[in-house]
Amino acid sequence: MMLKNYIHKFSNLRTDRGRERYPADTLHRAPHKPFLLLSIMDLIAQGSIAENFIEPSFELVEIFNGYWNSIMPVGSKGNMAYPYPRLKTDGFWHLIPNPRYENQINIDFSSMTKLREVCAGARLDDE
Repeated sequence: MMLKNYIHKFSNLRTDRGRERYPADTLHRAPHKPFLLLSIMDLIAQGSIAENFIEPSFELVEIFNGYWNSIMPVGSKGNMAYPYPRLKTDGFWHLIPNPRYENQINIDFSSMTKLREVCAGARLDDE
């Protein structure tokens, strides 16, 4: 039953929509969250993520960028700093602030530098 719940959540991610912003390959929806989740799954499969803590690492960014560059039109810019904090709205992603940044954890980040400054990482639901 729990697996069914997460399949539903992953299939119904809250994403931005727009025919003018996103190509048909993404069903005209923002691909940021799916690319981030696929990148995390890749790192889990490789053994690079072995516990329930997802650090906004350079390795994660590199895999995210690989997905972005494979699907999105040449010249479009992807930024993992956008989906990383926004996944919390989907009900299974929990941000972990760095010390002294507890009050800033709910802001959106426009750069990986700021994301890493404020956020130590994230964890998925224990299930």
